[in-house]
Amino acid sequence: MHVGRVVLVDNREDELALKIMKKVPDAIVSTNFKVQLQSGDILCWLPKPNDYVDDEVQELADLIDQSTFLPEKIVMLSIPGTADDASLEQVEKWYGKDARSMIMMHQYAVKMIDEFEIPYTIVRIPPLMLTNTSVSVIGEGQPMTGNKLGINQLVSIFQTVLETNGYLNQSIGIVNSGGGQQ
Repeated sequence: MHVGRVVLVDNREDELALKIMKKVPDAIVSTNFKVQLQSGDILCWLPKPNDYVDDEVQELADLIDQSTFLPEKIVMLSIPGTADDASLEQVEKWYGKDARSMIMMHQYAVKMIDEFEIPYTIVRIPPLMLTNTSVSVIGEGQPMTGNKLGINQLVSIFQTVLETNGYLNQSIGIVNSGGGQQ
């Protein structure tokens, strides 16, 4: 069981960080990487799909270089298409015509996080919606298809990822395993 805080780095327009904070005690939120890490902290980065994560990961690298305490682990929200998991067409269906450059930026950020040699979990998701959905966790290389994912279901998975070492050094895909709206 981890003893530090969960530091959420978030500038999303949805309520993901808020919902995670309700489930995970000792979570704090920052809109950028200008945070003072404490011993035992978990860093949880929640970028938007179209954020310039390739630039922002440099800010994360600076934070790690300058910190007295390294994060216990880094959790990053990412998009499908970065782990042999979804075709460009599928990602375009979810995220629009800029999908290719979004995938490249996210791939770069994930590679950087891997190279920090700090335990990490990458959480790849399709777009979110407020309606509750069924949910499945799948590994790298497994096809991610289907519909939007319920935000509450994602929050439950984040709770597991943040409070346990269940998915350490893995990239996991979260999919809506049921039917429903595209």
